[in-house]
Amino acid sequence: MSAKDVRLAFRRLLKVQRRRFQGDDAVIAAARVQTRKEFEAGRGLEKQKDIEKRLKHARAVEEVIRRYVVQAPRSTERENTYNIKFTSEHALRDRHPILVKSSLKDKPLKDE
Repeated sequence: MSAKDVRLAFRRLLKVQRRRFQGDDAVIAAARVQTRKEFEAGRGLEKQKDIEKRLKHARAVEEVIRRYVVQAPRSTERENTYNIKFTSEHALRDRHPILVKSSLKDKPLKDE
């Protein structure tokens, strides 16, 4: 592994974060800070095995963000509704189940 491979992994990770979190500047900034912090922590590594392990982790994180993270902005038209934006990169092609978890409490609808 060379320094070029490390820079490439860093740039790819930042790129996928910008693309997946587009429009959410706070999340992009937080992801960038965390990514830089993780790469800086590995700067002093000398063993190829340790460097490869970190690069493998960076590739895995990139894959998770690219394939499994979905933006779901709140709908302005309907209450308690989110507009999920899937792309062709998402894992739907692999027939993985998509689990939707919400932190919203079950609230009775106004009509009930």
